Amino acid sequence: MRNLSRVASTLLALVPAAAMAEAPQYSSQTIKLPAQIRSTAIAAGADRAVAVSSDKNLTVWDLANSRLLRTIALETAEVDYTALSPDGLWIFTAFHSGHAAVWDARSGKSVLQLQLPHYASTASFSPDGKLLAIAPGGDPAQIFEVASFRKLSQTLSVTGGVQAMAFSRDGALLATADSDTEVRVYEARTGKLIAENRDFLLEPLALDFTADGKQVIAAGGDRIIAFIDAKSGKLIRQLPKTDHPVFFSGLKVSPDGSLVALVFMKAENMTQPAPVVTWNLSSGQKKSEWLPPTLAFGMDWTNDSRQVAFGSESDSLTIWRGH
Repeated sequence: MRNLSRVASTLLALVPAAAMAEAPQYSSQTIKLPAQIRSTAIAAGADRAVAVSSDKNLTVWDLANSRLLRTIALETAEVDYTALSPDGLWIFTAFHSGHAAVWDARSGKSVLQLQLPHYASTASFSPDGKLLAIAPGGDPAQIFEVASFRKLSQTLSVTGGVQAMAFSRDGALLATADSDTEVRVYEARTGKLIAENRDFLLEPLALDFTADGKQVIAAGGDRIIAFIDAKSGKLIRQLPKTDHPVFFSGLKVSPDGSLVALVFMKAENMTQPAPVVTWNLSSGQKKSEWLPPTLAFGMDWTNDSRQVAFGSESDSLTIWRGH
C-alpha cells in the first residue's frame, strides 16, 4: 500500500456522488502498534499483514490471532509503498529516497537492496510469489525473479509512469494502469508489449486479470469498470458507471474467478469511508455493497474467496472479514 499523504494531491478533480446499499456481514479485528502506521499490506490467503510505523520498525503479524511474528528495524520510516507476496514470505518496501528492499518474512533479513531512480509509485508480486514488478515514479516498471532477484525485463517508458500493476494467475503477463490514461499488457519475462487500451478519459488506478488470464478488468478516476481483451486491448464490455472512483490498486478478482471487488474512495475527502462493492463476473450484477465504519484502503481474498478489507487509524490496523 502506498503512503496516503503522497496521493491526495492527485485526486482533486475526481468528484463522486454518494450511494449506499444494504451491507453484507463483516466481523472486525484490531491490531495495535506501538507507533503511528505509515504503510501496510496484507496477504489474506496466508493470514499475514505487515506494517511500517513511525518508530522505524517493519512488523509482521499473524492475522489468525493478531500475534506479532517479527520486527525488522529500518533506517527510516519514510516508506512510500509496501507490498506482501500472496504466500506471505516476501516483503517489499520502497523508501522516499528511492531506496527499495525485499525482506524474507521468516528470517527478517534483507535479500535484495535496490537504488531506484525515483521512489516507487507501486509494486506487485505475482500470484505464485515468483515475480516482483516495481514501478519507480514516472519510470518504466522493472520485473524481477524473486528466487534469484535477477532483473528479467522492464516495460515501456510512458508519460507520468505507472499507477497500478497486476500479474496474470500464471505470472506470464503483466498489466499496467498508466498515467497517460492507457492500460497495457506485457509479457512479464521479456517486457514485450502485447496490447494497449485507450478507452479511459482519466487515469486508470486499479486493475486485475480474470482467472483465465484472457481479460483485464480496470477502473479509474472516470468511474468506469472496463473489461479488456488481454491479447488485443479491445474493450469487451463495461459495468454501469459507479458513484465513486476506485482507490489506488483497490480492485481484486476472487480466487475462484467468479467475483470482482472494488474499494472505492471519496476523492473530495479521503478521510471519509467509501464503499467496498462486489460484482458477479458472469452476470455483471452487483452482489454486495458494504460501507466500512472507518476508511478502508485495500482488500484481498482468502483462498476460499472470502473478502478481507483493511484500513488504519493512527497506531491501529483494522481488519474486516466478510462472511
